[in-house]
Amino acid sequence: MNKIILSILLISCPFAGDIYKQVRVESATKESIHILQKAGLDVDHSYKHRDEWIEFAISEKHLSKLTATGLPYRVIHEDLETYYASRLDNEYESRDFELGSMGGYYTFAEIEYHLDALHNDYPHLITEKISLGNTLEGRNVWMVKMSDNPDEDEDEPEMLYTGLHHAREPMSYMNLFYFMHWLAENYETDLEAKALLNNRELYFIPAVNPDGLVFNLEYSPNGGGMQRKNMRETCSWTPDGVDLNRNYSFMWGYDNVGSSSDGCNETYRGSAPFSEPETNIVKAFVESHDFKLALNYHSYGNLFIRPFGFDPDQDPPQEDFEIFIEYGEAMTQFNNYHFGTGIETVGYTVNGEACDWMYGEHGIFAYTPEVGASNDGFWPATSRIIPLAEENLYPNKFAAWAVGAKYDVNFNLEEGPYEPGNTYSTNLDIFNSGLGNSIGELTLEIDSPQNYFNFATQEVNIEGISARSGVELGDIFSFTVLPTAPAGVLAEVSINISEGGVLLYTEFFQLILGTAVPIAEYDFESAAGWSVGDANDNATAGIWELAIPVATSFDGNQAQAGSDHSEFGQYCFLTGAATSPGSVGYDDVDGGKTTLYTPVFDLSGEDEALVSYWKWYTNHVGDNPGTDFWKVEITDDGANWVTLENTNASSASWIQMNFLLSETGISFGNAVQLRFIAEDAYYSGDSGTGGSIIEAAIDDFSISVFESDNNYITGDVNLDGVLNVLDVVIMVNYILGGTEFTDLQFSLGDVNGDNTINVMDIILLVQYIAPEN
Repeated sequence: MNKIILSILLISCPFAGDIYKQVRVESATKESIHILQKAGLDVDHSYKHRDEWIEFAISEKHLSKLTATGLPYRVIHEDLETYYASRLDNEYESRDFELGSMGGYYTFAEIEYHLDALHNDYPHLITEKISLGNTLEGRNVWMVKMSDNPDEDEDEPEMLYTGLHHAREPMSYMNLFYFMHWLAENYETDLEAKALLNNRELYFIPAVNPDGLVFNLEYSPNGGGMQRKNMRETCSWTPDGVDLNRNYSFMWGYDNVGSSSDGCNETYRGSAPFSEPETNIVKAFVESHDFKLALNYHSYGNLFIRPFGFDPDQDPPQEDFEIFIEYGEAMTQFNNYHFGTGIETVGYTVNGEACDWMYGEHGIFAYTPEVGASNDGFWPATSRIIPLAEENLYPNKFAAWAVGAKYDVNFNLEEGPYEPGNTYSTNLDIFNSGLGNSIGELTLEIDSPQNYFNFATQEVNIEGISARSGVELGDIFSFTVLPTAPAGVLAEVSINISEGGVLLYTEFFQLILGTAVPIAEYDFESAAGWSVGDANDNATAGIWELAIPVATSFDGNQAQAGSDHSEFGQYCFLTGAATSPGSVGYDDVDGGKTTLYTPVFDLSGEDEALVSYWKWYTNHVGDNPGTDFWKVEITDDGANWVTLENTNASSASWIQMNFLLSETGISFGNAVQLRFIAEDAYYSGDSGTGGSIIEAAIDDFSISVFESDNNYITGDVNLDGVLNVLDVVIMVNYILGGTEFTDLQFSLGDVNGDNTINVMDIILLVQYIAPEN
């Protein structure tokens, strides 16, 4: 009888005590990875450093398989679940986004609660949660739809987001909840959020595998559980279940490397394609809709994976291949995830996988984002939940646009300086890079909140644009800077695009009016009075210095600049010029901050000045990407500093920055100075010693002042400096066709700024000359 009871306990709790380890195999060549997969080891979610090493999670019971391969390895974490749990904090609070009770992650009950809460708070934007069917253990697989009329089936492009195919990857759904909240909370205040929900139907399946998540909660209530598969009994010991992301029909069972026929293997594909209720639910839902694009979220590895995964020699047809590449590169341009197939990113193959099935059988452009860096793992630290969700906000928005018409606008203005009285050309091209045609007429408009410009044409209507095609409109929006516009101001011009009366796109351009005359210029071929160091500096490496930059990179992500910005010369100020082959972190900023000071400038007597410089700043590589900040400050007394820049935005390219000093609030005296601060700091929840790989550089710095304002007077068409009856006579003569005007005269004669000269302008001019008492 005791033996029977013991057997029942073993079946009902098959691997509660199973221990997972993080191991590093000291070879990551294609041959080594093939050996690992052939041995039945799961390298599906791993981190690969070139061909040198690969890290992945492995059950203690499978360690003998790894040893049998003969590949050298070492254990990084003896108990991965305990390690993950040590970084999770149920007391961690965020004012921006409500976290869950499982180390910050939502339990399945909290997933249900938050879906209900979103609908209750925004019933006009999100449906009630809808059950698509039941899992193996009878739980609901929930779906919600977001749109401006969520309960109606409108003729709008459809987009699909899924999460939690694997139960130990909670960032896959936390990211989706963050995006859903962003859409709903910003609908009334953010142009893009409103336009997306007004023109798209966005479908979310946050948890494909709730049974596995509930199991992880039962045995690791504070987070860190390592159950991956669903809860079907497939193994007499561990790990039980079917890998849902190997259970789709396209190339199911193609080989025993990309999936396994062994029920005890982490990539066990099931007894047949769609043998599992969870994958059948996804199948039925996809086949009842017209999805053109899908994001199936997983973690981890900072990867963005495209089809095909089953065979490294198979690619989509050329046209589709180019779209996959175009979209993938666009969606990873800011989070810098490594983009490619499984073979191209970490060197493994998969078969029976969701994205391969969605594209291979239904033509859906499907991608697998793997959220989180190697140090984040399956359960990133609680403090990392929001940063990881934020870095996937852009790809989520991009994909939502791409399922329909997505307008890439190329609007160029003739280069300045923008002098009052002069006319400037523009060039406008629009390409619909999306997968859907325009749904209505497009209205193009150019505008400015300041009365500094005359636009030759302010609004143009064109027919819609077909998917993957464009139009070249040329110089339809040329403009004249009014003669009365002041010099030394920052003016704004916007280009707006509406479709069917709904504003979809706005881009702003800042124009500095007047000619800026440099009073100090530095191309840094010499230090020229600049100085390094502050009493509070504490960086141990990567100190500012004048040097020739040498590019560094990690997994294809560039950190340090490879050349200066100047047209002539080689030098710039940068943070640590020393490099070491294969070490991106050699002489980057470490352990604190380093400060670079400009000389002191005398701006006495000026009422405006322009500071301009080119910067390079990256923080997107390392243990804690995106956590460190770049700061630029200015003072007029050496004691009180005003912030010009304080950002954690990373850009592996030279970017020009311009600031008008009147907008900073400083005094124009003889003690104006700037400082540039790069910092590697430790923040609570950071992995390792904190910080990331920090590289910064400065080049082509200048301070300029402006020539005095012009003395033109509106209505003074004879340019004699006074308004009188002679100006009225000349304007009447112009209207009657008896004389011609130069551009300057036309700008001065257009008194009411409507881009024409007519009797209304004459009436206003007469009122200026002889105002009513």
